Amino acid sequence: MKFNPLAPPLHPLCGSALGTMTKLASSPDLSGLRMNALRRAEKFALQNSSSELLPRERVCKCLKMRITSEKGVGIRYNENRGTAHYDNLQRCGSIWICPVCAAQISEGRRQELKAGIAKWTGQGGAVYLLTLTNPHHYGDNLDQLLGGQKKALKYLWSDRKPKEMFASLGKVGHIIASEVTSGKNGWHPHYHILLFFKGHINEKALQSFIALQWQNCCKKAGLKVPSIEHGCDIQDGTYADKYVSKWGLEDEMTKGHTKKGREGSATPWDLLRQYEDGCERSGRLFQQYALAFKGKVQLRWSKGLKDLLLVEDVTDEQLATETEKDSIEIKVLNREMFRLVIKYKLRASVLRAAELEMTDGYSRINDLIMDAAIRETKENMPRLMKDAELIDVQYRTLALAAS
Repeated sequence: MKFNPLAPPLHPLCGSALGTMTKLASSPDLSGLRMNALRRAEKFALQNSSSELLPRERVCKCLKMRITSEKGVGIRYNENRGTAHYDNLQRCGSIWICPVCAAQISEGRRQELKAGIAKWTGQGGAVYLLTLTNPHHYGDNLDQLLGGQKKALKYLWSDRKPKEMFASLGKVGHIIASEVTSGKNGWHPHYHILLFFKGHINEKALQSFIALQWQNCCKKAGLKVPSIEHGCDIQDGTYADKYVSKWGLEDEMTKGHTKKGREGSATPWDLLRQYEDGCERSGRLFQQYALAFKGKVQLRWSKGLKDLLLVEDVTDEQLATETEKDSIEIKVLNREMFRLVIKYKLRASVLRAAELEMTDGYSRINDLIMDAAIRETKENMPRLMKDAELIDVQYRTLALAAS
């Protein structure tokens, strides 16, 4: 059983690993801050699982290694939001394999899309959501599926008929997001594409046209050919506007791999959750996914669209390392203290303790670290006793030899 430093009644700050956390997260009486703390604890737990599965990747050092070795690890507090975060820790900046960085990066991308969509529709333009997929079966290679879909999509943009159709409809650009889930039929990679037009179009007619073209493109790329009904889908502007108010059109484009799967499908983060619960197969699938998506960008904008929508070009690394400016430093953990935080997986707990400490003044952070130090002492006691016995035997032996 994993060590749970916050198990009631000693430290009722947040739940244990994932099982208890999930149950608590579903409880309707939790406050917003409490829910945020639970989500943060899950992200840290999932990041630990990702590090176990990918020991050679930068995620292993993310928010665990200091940037400046001469300085301690700072804990900063945003008084307006009531949240705490770390300072002077490295970030891996991975959108695909780091649950902590992915949350910050995808939120930044979401805000970009939200502003871009609002600007375009506000001046009379229209945005449509195009989804493209193709048949897949258990045992299909994810790398080959992704490579085939990339070729098929290239044909869709470059073949004469679709180019002429898009031009006649007033298409000014597009944004492509890749997404993948895993289910009983194996890997299911697919594209979500935002299409920007000068005005509203007949989306059903365009869907029928693209469905046929997508079949041809898949065939040319060596992929299994999708049916007319299931290979292509286009949602109109009315749906898109309604969708934004619930989940968000921009959320669908940026947070697909982090949300929970539906109807038996598992997102990459679901695979990490299942691995955390002991499923080794899910761990192997996550490793396959990580290898296939390494180096890929989450969103691909067509040339000139960012300039048209006045969206600044910011890298994933910049978004991941962006810290809250409106915060104050409330504590600095020295090297030994932070070593205990890492060893006993207390990163989320310490931040939650800092937030509660700012409301009631009770020294919760010190208590957490003290408990970890006591635990380490108890764990090392048998070894220390053996070392002491060995030293005593050696001393007696030397004493006898000298007499």
